[in-house]
Amino acid sequence: MSTPRARVQRHSIAVPGVAEIPVVTVAAPRPGPVAVVTANLHGDECTGVGVVHRLRHQLPKLLVRGTVHLFPSLNPGGLRDGRRELPGDSRDPNRCFPGDPDGSPAERLAAAVWHHVLSLHPDLLIDLHTDAARAIPYAILDRVVRGPWRQRVEARCQELAAASGLTVLREYPRARYLRYGLDHSLPGALVNGEGIPAVTLEVGPRRVLVPEAVDIATTAALGVLTAAAVVDCPAPTHPSRVGGGPWRRESGPRTSHPGVLEVIPDPGVRFPRGEVIGRVRSLDGRTLQELAAAADGFVVAVPDRCWVTASMACATLAVADP
Repeated sequence: MSTPRARVQRHSIAVPGVAEIPVVTVAAPRPGPVAVVTANLHGDECTGVGVVHRLRHQLPKLLVRGTVHLFPSLNPGGLRDGRRELPGDSRDPNRCFPGDPDGSPAERLAAAVWHHVLSLHPDLLIDLHTDAARAIPYAILDRVVRGPWRQRVEARCQELAAASGLTVLREYPRARYLRYGLDHSLPGALVNGEGIPAVTLEVGPRRVLVPEAVDIATTAALGVLTAAAVVDCPAPTHPSRVGGGPWRRESGPRTSHPGVLEVIPDPGVRFPRGEVIGRVRSLDGRTLQELAAAADGFVVAVPDRCWVTASMACATLAVADP
């Protein structure tokens, strides 16, 4: 006797004057945890769209219990325009949660998504993003800076991120985390405002679907869903994974001259404090500035640009998080 397949349903969230957000729900016959997978909140970050499409076709066979709600694009207008923000709004949509139903387009979208996600009573959320063409894939953990659930949620988020098989980073230190408004990102607002575990996966370049990146992110997402006990697809350790730590995200040394940026270490390769990790050169090749590491660590991602202006961080780094 064959095992009953999971049921697939489709619906959408209407945000009048802003967007129509598609949702695909895959529900196993056997009850269990509820997971939410969101993608493409930043319209130019499209790896997650490909991941959700893969999951939509794989989960009916893989889901052993529970329900997974898939959001292939939280920003269809930005996806169409190849633009990070929503059309007609300059605000970062991932700094607007829990949103405002009477606010700007990004705030109205955030409010609608927030209300719908909470109505699903999720046990966890996976938010899919991308970083840069020259980057390692990684999982990032928000700072839990408020709420009586802090220790429990931090521990659960760490378990989920580790299950991705990717390098795991914590966010910037608390003061900068709050100053940058990261507690108002979708996962940040969930862990801090609702005590719901969340993890962000950063895989692949912007503006293009790269099959290898989609493969990596799909495997990582299934690993997280395995830790949530809804599938049985453990993620192997990715070859780029940097162990040790714990690590946190940090900005690289900043430029003092405009020019051509050369970042020397490959992403994921460790360097000691004081090592030159980048140079700024003039167009005729003269070295204008050498950029030395302020601490031991490794490069996570290199900006998608060759020409830099003064005061730009040369890379995203990982450093020890005591």
